[in-house]
Amino acid sequence: MVVVRAVSVGVVAALGCLVGCGGASSAEVTYYKDVLPLVSAHCAGCHAPGGFAPFSLVSYDEARGHAALAAAATQSGEMPPWPPAAGCGDFQDARTLSSDEKAVFAAWAQAGAPAGDPPAGDQPGASTPSPTAKLDLGTPSVTLDPGVGYRPDATSSDDYHCFLFDPGLTSDQDLIGFDVHPGTPQSVHHVLVFAVRPAAVADAQAKDAADPQIGWPCFAGTGVGTGVNRPPTIGGWVPGSSATAFPEGTGIGLEPGTWLVVQVHYNLLAGAAFADRTTVDLFYAAAPVAKRALVLPVMNDTFVIPAGASDTVTTDFPVPPGTWSVWGVLPHMHLHGTEIKLSVEHPTGDSTCAIDIPRWNFHWQGFYYYKQPLQVGGGDVVHLACSYDNSAGTAPLTWGEKTSDEMCLNFAYVTPE
Repeated sequence: MVVVRAVSVGVVAALGCLVGCGGASSAEVTYYKDVLPLVSAHCAGCHAPGGFAPFSLVSYDEARGHAALAAAATQSGEMPPWPPAAGCGDFQDARTLSSDEKAVFAAWAQAGAPAGDPPAGDQPGASTPSPTAKLDLGTPSVTLDPGVGYRPDATSSDDYHCFLFDPGLTSDQDLIGFDVHPGTPQSVHHVLVFAVRPAAVADAQAKDAADPQIGWPCFAGTGVGTGVNRPPTIGGWVPGSSATAFPEGTGIGLEPGTWLVVQVHYNLLAGAAFADRTTVDLFYAAAPVAKRALVLPVMNDTFVIPAGASDTVTTDFPVPPGTWSVWGVLPHMHLHGTEIKLSVEHPTGDSTCAIDIPRWNFHWQGFYYYKQPLQVGGGDVVHLACSYDNSAGTAPLTWGEKTSDEMCLNFAYVTPE
């Protein structure tokens, strides 16, 4: 979860202010008493032995060598990675630190990273995190397991690979949750799950068969199907995530004959390409859910950003008649995106901010679920705005699946009321 960058003069000044301007007192802050509880709650999902991050913070011996970096990264807001802007959407499981929590890291670094007294029975240097509570969804209905390990392409720093699965659906099922188990946490950056409708299964099978390895290379989606047959996203995982349970009483309907694609993004900057066998547990409802959810796209797929230009494109989606609950959103662009924002414009003239990611980073994205669903209805208009920087480009940016292409897209998990 840490990207190593130079510490700016402004950050250094801010750290000094935190220690000397009413923040935590450096004389009082120690690793075991103050820092480790924060690491366990906010960082250990990545910064643990074998985790995605390049170093661990759950051992004092390792953490003390990164005290200044942790202080700078938390103060700047770079860590923990949480792209949504404050004040726009009230999301579950927000990976954010309060000013007081940031001040703890700053004061600890300023004091020289003291250990303090370890918990009873532990020795200094022991790994003693309090593990984050993991949601227990019970016994999986199906486990998607490729059966063999896949070794990512070591010639690239990022490898996106798709794996095809037949879950054996012979009747309608309601998906109510999932749990992703990365095989190599040090390289699995994120995982997306897509539902392949029966009409697109042959296309997916052809892609799978065309590659001599298991699965096929993919980027920004599966590359399978077009139009209404493009597989929708039904789940996602990022480092630090626990199992996901869809809001109670809701689920995603899977029709008979549906297959599934699991896209794994391998980031190889932290080390060698290890063989990976990531698995996904799926959980079906024992009885039909009260509210069957839809994952609906809002997109602009006709935009053109000229070479040498930066611009913002928008699209409006009139909400169909009736009342709808929006439980979560998944914004998506590629490498040229700079900001993406979703809002709901009401007939009264006011608006509701649904999500704003002001500093888009393709490598940190996910599905964001609200603590309470947004209510929208007929007459409302969903407004999507996507900003891009093509100032260094030599060709126009348009919609497409390739790295050099772009997208302006948001998926929403919704139920009719």
